[in-house]
Amino acid sequence: MELFLCTNGNPATRPALEYGTWLAPRLELPATVLGIAEKPAYRPTVRALVEEYGARLEQCGCLHQALVEEGRPRSILLRHAHPQDLVLLGPMVPSLLWGGVLSRLLAQAEFPILHTTAYRERLENILLCTGGLHYVEALVNVLGWLAQRVGGTITLLHVVEPITLTYPLAEEIRAHWQELPQTNTPLGHHLQAAQHSLEKQGIPVKLRIRHGTVVHEILEEIAEGDYDLVGVGSPYATRSLRRLYRPNVALEVAEAAPCPVLIVRYRPGPFPTG
Repeated sequence: MELFLCTNGNPATRPALEYGTWLAPRLELPATVLGIAEKPAYRPTVRALVEEYGARLEQCGCLHQALVEEGRPRSILLRHAHPQDLVLLGPMVPSLLWGGVLSRLLAQAEFPILHTTAYRERLENILLCTGGLHYVEALVNVLGWLAQRVGGTITLLHVVEPITLTYPLAEEIRAHWQELPQTNTPLGHHLQAAQHSLEKQGIPVKLRIRHGTVVHEILEEIAEGDYDLVGVGSPYATRSLRRLYRPNVALEVAEAAPCPVLIVRYRPGPFPTG
């Protein structure tokens, strides 16, 4: 497993570079500082940042390498990073455009993406947004591994959305949403499975259930809980019809959260760390 600290020379990528140089020695992982020059004229600026943070990693005693390539960020990242790697990104373009770039990258990337616009020198209090469905298994695996390495605690958050349809399962969830993990429902079972999986690894786990619009409630929980890292799942591609009628929760949280956000696409099986 390797950390990729990525920049295209945009000053907005500095918090991700700072976070990566802080994180690498704590995870005891090798790192690659990957500079992406989208135009030849940008190469000196990109190289200067790569050399600066390569020197910082050298001071930390981290095994690392520095690369500078010309091209588009998405194609270069997809070529270099493997599914078991962890890619740290900050906004590489103006905020109005970055959502589209990040969305397309998320649709293709098999590797976890840690997006941040703020440098935070602490990793103790982790929020895991479950969604209550099986696609967060990969996210549970990654955050469980991460929490073990840093000795962190995890809060499992599930947001129960307002239910307008009337059928037995919906009625049960509506009536018992505050006790959802104890209910005999698919959502309750998934929450129990996630909690047990993390506790078996010796990770302290808390449960939080909120009711309302998903993105709003997640951001409210982040503000109230002072979390160091937020994990969200990303199960769908950009071509999915779901994007026409459902919010892209991962993308909206990543853009608005005041702390690092780890986005993990669904992948069955354990998280490969070798």
